[in-house]
Amino acid sequence: MTRTWLIVAAAVMALGMAGTAQAAGDAAAGMAKAKSCAGCHGAKGEGVKKNPPLAGKDEAAFVAAMNDYKSGAKKHSMMNMLAKKLGDADIANLAAYYASLK
Repeated sequence: MTRTWLIVAAAVMALGMAGTAQAAGDAAAGMAKAKSCAGCHGAKGEGVKKNPPLAGKDEAAFVAAMNDYKSGAKKHSMMNMLAKKLGDADIANLAAYYASLK
């Protein structure tokens, strides 16, 4: 009985670690997704005109801001509309990509 519980516990821990690894964004996937952001935020996230730069932005701060736009807690008509179209993985990938541009 004890051996069975150890195996179950090990399996649960392994699945938990896999979930944690997937929570981090994929910068390469984010780079592909960022093409739609380039018109306002620049090809390398440098910012264009009054639009803020995203290059080097902290991942957690980026995710929080995008989730605020998505929920409507942060108001900006264009960003609210665009953020609603993004899934959690898209946002994490964009965050990883922009954070990588230092």
